[in-house]
Amino acid sequence: MVRRIAMLLSVTLVLATGCGVNEDEVVLLKEGEDLSDTPYCGSLGCADPFRYCAELFLDFGRSPPLCVVENICDRLECAKEGRRCAVFDGFPGQVKCIEN
Repeated sequence: MVRRIAMLLSVTLVLATGCGVNEDEVVLLKEGEDLSDTPYCGSLGCADPFRYCAELFLDFGRSPPLCVVENICDRLECAKEGRRCAVFDGFPGQVKCIEN
């Protein structure tokens, strides 16, 4: 019984935190850019001290936590006009579009 309750709570947590991305927050890669040099974060963060862990708010949902550089927004653009890319602190952080 306790195991069922624990599993139900974990599924609820995943569903609550795994929500989709608001279309106003969507970032897209600029033409010619890719994330091939962007490794996934480990449980303790990024091995490279010049990178930090963040999720990108993409059109299909949040990315897995990636080790991004401080100027990641230079490689991204917003899906909607009148918005700009911004990076929010946290673990993992968030890279998404906000109002200008």
